Amino acid sequence: MKPDPLISIIIVNYNGKKYLEECLNSIYNGSYKNFEIIVVDNNSTDGSPKFVNNEFPKVKLIEEKYNHGFTGGNNIGYENSNGEYIVLLNNDTKVEKNYLENFIKVFDEYPKCGIAQSKIVLYDDPEILDCAGSFWTPITLLYHYGFLKKSKLKEFNKTFKIFSAKGASMIIKKEVIEKVGLFDKDFWHYYEETDFCHRAINAGYEIYYYPKALCFHKIGISRGELNQENKILFSNTKNKFFSFIKNFNFPEVIFVLIKHFVSLHFYIIILLLNRKFKEAGTIYKAIYWNIKNLPFILKKRNENKFKGNQKLLPRKNFSYLFFLKPERY
Repeated sequence: MKPDPLISIIIVNYNGKKYLEECLNSIYNGSYKNFEIIVVDNNSTDGSPKFVNNEFPKVKLIEEKYNHGFTGGNNIGYENSNGEYIVLLNNDTKVEKNYLENFIKVFDEYPKCGIAQSKIVLYDDPEILDCAGSFWTPITLLYHYGFLKKSKLKEFNKTFKIFSAKGASMIIKKEVIEKVGLFDKDFWHYYEETDFCHRAINAGYEIYYYPKALCFHKIGISRGELNQENKILFSNTKNKFFSFIKNFNFPEVIFVLIKHFVSLHFYIIILLLNRKFKEAGTIYKAIYWNIKNLPFILKKRNENKFKGNQKLLPRKNFSYLFFLKPERY
C-alpha cells in the first residue's frame, strides 16, 4: 500500500496560549498520524512558547521577535515545512477526529484541486456555519456563502467549487505554493487568502469547499493586534485594490477597479450618514496608499507569471443582494 503522505500543519499564534492546548490535542487525537505541526509564535507575551515547549515537545516551534501577522507567520511556517500537503489552521480551532484523513481525500476526488476549505462551524454552536467559502460577484465584493446559516442544511454538506477559501482551515498542495508562492508578504493581514486563491486559479488550479473535513472555530479570536476597526478597514480596503491590480488581466482590471471604487462609495455614503467620518477617511487613505505605491504594485504585477485566466473565475449573480439563494455555476 502507498504510505500516507506527510501533512504539514501550520498554526500561527499570537497570545493564544489558552486556545492552543485544545487545538493541538484535537490534531494529535486524530486518526491520521503522518503529520508535523509547526507553530509560528508572533512574539507572544502570554507564555505561549514556553507552554508549547513543555506540553507539546513534538511540535516544531518557531519563535519570532516580531509580529509578522497571519501572512508572514504562515509564510515562515511554510519555509520550515516538509509536507507534501500544507494545512493552515487557526489557533482558536479544534478539529474532528477524522479531519486530516478526510481532508486529504479531496485531491483524489478532484484531480484539478489545488486548495480546499473544510467545513467550518462555530465552536460554541456547531449548528451554525462559519462560512462555506467565498465567491466573486460582479460588483467586486466577496459573497461569503453560508455565513451564519444552519450547518446541517443539505447545500452545505456537499462539495462545490469556490473562488476563495478561508485560511482558518485550508489544505494546499505543495506544488501550488511552489508555482505561485503562498501569501503576499506585503498584505500582512486581510484578503491574503483571496489574493492567494486568485493566483492559484489563474495558474489553472481549482478550489473547493469540502465538507467531509470538519473544523470548529471561535470567530474573531485570532485577530490579535488588528482588533481595531479602522486598522481592519484600512488593511482590507488597501489589499483588495492591491490584489485586483496584480491579478486581473488588461483591460478587465480597469473595469474591476472602477466598479470597486463605485461600490465603496455607496458604503462611504452610509458611513457619512451615520457620522462615521473617521471610517470614511480610512477608506480614502487606503485608496491613496495604492495610488502612492502604484509603481511598486505594477512591478509586482509584471513579475506575476499567472494573471488573467478570467474564464476560470467563479461568478455569482446579484440575487444574493435581495436575500435570494445565489445561483450555482
